[in-house]
Amino acid sequence: MKVLYIAGVGRSGSTLLERMLGALPGAVNAGELNAIFSRVVPQDQRCGCEQPISRCRFWTAVGEEAFGGWGAVSARMAELQPRVVRQRHVPRLATGVAPAAYLRDLDEYLDAHDRLYRAIAAVSGAEVVVDASKSTAQLFALRRVPDLDLRILHLVRDPRGVAHSWGKQGIRKPQSRTGDAMGTYSPPRLAALWTALELECSVLAASSPRTAHVRYEDLVDRPRATLRQALGEVGLPADEGDLVHVGRRSVVLGRSHGVAGSRTRFVAGHIALRPDDAWRSAMPTGARRVVTALTLPQLIGHGYVGRRHVAGRAA
Repeated sequence: MKVLYIAGVGRSGSTLLERMLGALPGAVNAGELNAIFSRVVPQDQRCGCEQPISRCRFWTAVGEEAFGGWGAVSARMAELQPRVVRQRHVPRLATGVAPAAYLRDLDEYLDAHDRLYRAIAAVSGAEVVVDASKSTAQLFALRRVPDLDLRILHLVRDPRGVAHSWGKQGIRKPQSRTGDAMGTYSPPRLAALWTALELECSVLAASSPRTAHVRYEDLVDRPRATLRQALGEVGLPADEGDLVHVGRRSVVLGRSHGVAGSRTRFVAGHIALRPDDAWRSAMPTGARRVVTALTLPQLIGHGYVGRRHVAGRAA
């Protein structure tokens, strides 16, 4: 069984990418699986089919297949997750040097995720499970699962666009049934987080033979070519016929059962792809300069400074 894991920073287009990949033959997009025990099941959030997870036939079948029902594990996993896969534990996860009690808890947590992946594959009949969790801590942990065939897509977006998105107030979580607001970050804090996570993604990419790098700006400007190149790099080459749902600047997507993520989760049909570059005109100059200064080396490395964007606007 293969898992195609999308790593990166939130508000970078991961839900869109995950759904585009899940529409490939032999693939299923599952959403942000690191949220399933902590938020999705306890809050009975809606999945992409718009049903609460407790009433979704797909996820009910997955829970039964993996654990004999979600109630058997959800509370325990929600307890373990903040103890074993927090960002501060990345050094432990990367090296494996940790107290025995921590490693026992981690192995219990990872066993549940291994069973979860296999149940998703069994219920869907897919060979590739697309996981848009993004968390580098989660990905460092998953590398410990025996026989899990991990392929990594490192998704990156200009951090100034990411910072502008994370600064918006009052955006409701579309999957929530109680109208919870999405979190926010100040530009300096987001820039620091983006820098740290991108460094971790680079470490993971360097140590993983089946990794591809995808820029959000390339994905929306040249979706078919970008997907074909990335899939080839992770060892899942796509024929032209596999990408019939992807046009020159659009994509056709049906409903799926992905969990968590952005409001793109609930959009179906013909979707026009346009770069979200509102930050260029709407982001305050001071905030833009701060984010640029704090992320400059990686801005240069990812091609956001020193050359023109694929969308034809100067970086």
